[in-house]
Amino acid sequence: MKNKSFKEIALPAIMLFIIALVCTALLAGTNMLTKDRIADLQVEAAREAKKAVMSEASSFVNESTVEVNGNIVTYYDAIDDFGNTIGYVFNTTAKSYGGDISCMVGVSLETNKITGVKIITINDTPGLGMKANNDDFLSQYIDRGGNIGVNKNTSTDTEIKAITSATITSKAVTEAVNQAFSAYEAVKAGDNNG
Repeated sequence: MKNKSFKEIALPAIMLFIIALVCTALLAGTNMLTKDRIADLQVEAAREAKKAVMSEASSFVNESTVEVNGNIVTYYDAIDDFGNTIGYVFNTTAKSYGGDISCMVGVSLETNKITGVKIITINDTPGLGMKANNDDFLSQYIDRGGNIGVNKNTSTDTEIKAITSATITSKAVTEAVNQAFSAYEAVKAGDNNG
């Protein structure tokens, strides 16, 4: 068997190292150039989600947290044009089929009902679990309060109709909504006691 020369061994290794170094530098440079824009887009997406779930509000202030069943829930006061708090917007998370699902949920102080639900992050099966983003599904939560359940066949006064073949996702969104409503009750009770 022939002994390989230094040139045959070292040259490809050095070239591979240089290519990896250049690629790493390019990725680091791209990250530096885009990180501020990505952060701005995330802030804008969160603002739009808050507005989508509480359209009557003109601003969202006082980022706070409350603990619900061992989970820390972030929420914001929803303020109308006159500076009055008209409700709260909650950011909740639940385990779904493809991982964590994050939702923004609005709850009205006047009606004690859900004003809207918007999914922020979801990584479920395309064509099945991703249908949770459809307005037809999310609108089932509007004007409901209390503990909501999931029914595979039909919607009732206390249950929403699950997405066909995506019951796990339906239950995850419902868990996130129920968590938001529990947080609302905790915040409201704290406001009454304070």
